[in-house]
Amino acid sequence: LLLCTTSFMQAKEPKIPVVKNTTFENLNTEKTDTKHIIGAVENVRLVPPNVILKARIDTGAKTSSIDARNITPFERNGKQWVRFTCMSGEKEHIIERKVVKTVLIKRHGEESQDRYVVNMRIILGEVSQLILVTLNDRDAYKYPVLIGRNFLRDYFIVDVAKKYQFKPMSLPK
Repeated sequence: LLLCTTSFMQAKEPKIPVVKNTTFENLNTEKTDTKHIIGAVENVRLVPPNVILKARIDTGAKTSSIDARNITPFERNGKQWVRFTCMSGEKEHIIERKVVKTVLIKRHGEESQDRYVVNMRIILGEVSQLILVTLNDRDAYKYPVLIGRNFLRDYFIVDVAKKYQFKPMSLPK
């Protein structure tokens, strides 16, 4: 006859590591073994223009997308760039970014659409990533930012029953 005893320790969710850097350009979060649980809607910081916006978390979307209005392509030093307006409430922020590529987005029940793809820094909680985002006029949508798998991978698990689990960290001055 063999007796086995097992003790269970109360599992605690680890704290997200704090990233301490001097500029937002070199903010980069180390990948951890632990994934953090976020809700279906979260606040994220978009840099530039360093504003907090509401974001819909969409595990079905491969790439993240931001609300960009008045999208105007132009050339700088022989490279393709784009200028667009980012809205934060009533405030307009003019942003210029180098175009990484254009993609054809297939939309359910609507015509496919070409979109510019640029690098943008997005911060959710203490996780800061420079990722590819598509530019799209999201005025008709409830949320100005859509967070896709390219941001979520390696860092987050989504619990659709939750909302606003984290506040985006502040940037160093």
